[in-house]
Amino acid sequence: MQLTILHAGFMTTIQDAGRWHQAHLGFPVSGFMDGPAAELANCMVGNSPGSALFEVTWTGMTFTVDEPCCLAIAGAEFNCTRNGQPVDTGQVIQLAAGDTFKMAQLLSGVRAYVAIAGLLEVPDVLGSKSTLTLAAIGGFHGRQLTDGDVIRVTLNKAPVTRIKPDWKKCRAQTIHVLRVMPGPEFTEFSDTAIRQAFAQPYGLTHQASRQGFRLSARPVEMPGGGRMRSSGLVPGSLQVTPDGQTILAMHDAQTTGGYPRILVVNQAELHKLAQIRPGEQIYFFR
Repeated sequence: MQLTILHAGFMTTIQDAGRWHQAHLGFPVSGFMDGPAAELANCMVGNSPGSALFEVTWTGMTFTVDEPCCLAIAGAEFNCTRNGQPVDTGQVIQLAAGDTFKMAQLLSGVRAYVAIAGLLEVPDVLGSKSTLTLAAIGGFHGRQLTDGDVIRVTLNKAPVTRIKPDWKKCRAQTIHVLRVMPGPEFTEFSDTAIRQAFAQPYGLTHQASRQGFRLSARPVEMPGGGRMRSSGLVPGSLQVTPDGQTILAMHDAQTTGGYPRILVVNQAELHKLAQIRPGEQIYFFR
């Protein structure tokens, strides 16, 4: 089957479960920003949980297909249409040859995951189909999708009629609480700075991408002037910059960094960051 992108939206890429065990070569994990949502979409259409699908950020995508297929959406909630008619995104959506599917109004969250029942025909690079735009590898020619792109899909012909559980739908909220653990430089910060890090809210700024989220809060006092040698960096690391502000490393972040890491988000909670909007508040707790 051929899937033709009519409107790619703000930032749509192909992602899978990630490019693991390559950090020593300088390649980040990449992959799904919201793993549970992506896995849900895949499972709804009968794909394996880590299969490649479309990660759609902020503005929805529109595409047409030339063969009958089925798809599922999870993560951010959108109003969607098939040939201009509303469809229920709480269940698997059936498309006929020539149908046009459109993700219109964004209702909640930031990133949605669109899974087609079948296999997206894009090459594996270092064991993953995930797009890493900074290195121009993976996905569709190593870049985000654009209008007119044609993706080939090997379809799974078995009919699928699964339902999305209501409790797994993305809900709008403005305050987010995340579990964390001490970062590698945690003990180098003063007791006052540590108490502040846990007590104050952090606002997500508009500088938020797959590489990292810049946060805004009362400046945190830096240890020793903030100078340190570069060392390993994992997604979820809360780095304190020389001005006392903070950056959260995300899935496409560089694999080493030179800013002190006061906290690291629990990896089981990292997916929650994918659906936070600029201006919303984040609190950290142990």
